[in-house]
Amino acid sequence: MPRLYSEIIKKLIAGLLFFALGTSFSSSRDITLDFIGQQVIPHDYAYQNTVVGGLSALDYDTNTNRYVAISDDRSGENPARFYGLTLDYDGSGFQGWQFADMHYMKQPDGTVFPEPGFFGKSYVDPEGMRFAPGARSYFWSSEGHAKKGVNPFVQEMTLEGGYIREFKLPKKYLVGAEKGIRDNMAFEALTVAGDKMSIFVATEGPLIQDGEEADIKSGAVVRLLQFDIKTGQAIHEYVYATEPVQKETLPIGNFSVNGVVDILAVKGSQYIVVERSFSLGVGNSVRLYLIDLAGATDVLGLESLKGTNYKTVAKKLLLDLGELDLTIDNIEGITFGKDLKDGRGSLILVSDNNFSSRQITQILIFGVTGL
Repeated sequence: MPRLYSEIIKKLIAGLLFFALGTSFSSSRDITLDFIGQQVIPHDYAYQNTVVGGLSALDYDTNTNRYVAISDDRSGENPARFYGLTLDYDGSGFQGWQFADMHYMKQPDGTVFPEPGFFGKSYVDPEGMRFAPGARSYFWSSEGHAKKGVNPFVQEMTLEGGYIREFKLPKKYLVGAEKGIRDNMAFEALTVAGDKMSIFVATEGPLIQDGEEADIKSGAVVRLLQFDIKTGQAIHEYVYATEPVQKETLPIGNFSVNGVVDILAVKGSQYIVVERSFSLGVGNSVRLYLIDLAGATDVLGLESLKGTNYKTVAKKLLLDLGELDLTIDNIEGITFGKDLKDGRGSLILVSDNNFSSRQITQILIFGVTGL
């Protein structure tokens, strides 16, 4: 693929990304991201008798230099699964990628997740995935299938996909009458907290009892739910306010959405949140936000956010991918990668192509300073 274009580097360095790390956004230390390169995995690329697509999460193990990506296939193309892969890049360019292995996620009885039922009922919708501390297992999330009464879940599995345990989900997330998750708007995002003692999951959109979904005029409120790794119990919960849908649909009035598609621990109480906006007839708009949980209200005890007072997490724009000289697809995964020889870190994004020939599986790599 082409090396980094100088005009893109200048645009990014000139002032695209200058935001604080540390205990507040007013710290003198800045995060800067420099675009390194892109690779695209071909449509319907086959690996170990499966179709590669729907990549919705990405994570990295520093000890093995191995990446892992989950597919959001609801066991429709092939049983629900994840892939190991390697990425070949340095500070000057992104040279290539290679798949290393594939594993199916297993149910508690050791079987793979079944195909969707005759009437379309799906039993799993994989979305979020991270290495557990020590990289000896994985945490992963399923959005469920609210229209068919299937609840979301957060589980731990072995490196080969075997079931270990399930985290205890508060009842307010369960499918119910005028409550619970919205269909296809549940646990899209997952990260291990900086303290390595807890994990966060985030809903893509608001719970039914919390308010309306984002539209072109208004954003929405989503929940960031924190679990204690040792006990598997929910311990804290915070509210994140999304932006409105970024662009009007063409023609006006068609389907649009904006929500949280991934979250990544940075340092202390700070995280990067990926907001993905889609408008039919226009396409995707993706933004990265640096957020800080410090000072936000813990809403774990609130069944509904309507009519209550709370403080949302602080957020600042880190990067609007629309500033890049690229066509941005359905970005849904984010991870830090290896350190570069010039002293920078690296940040990688991956897109979910929805197994559609009209979309692409793109991997974007950035050099990172300020961490």
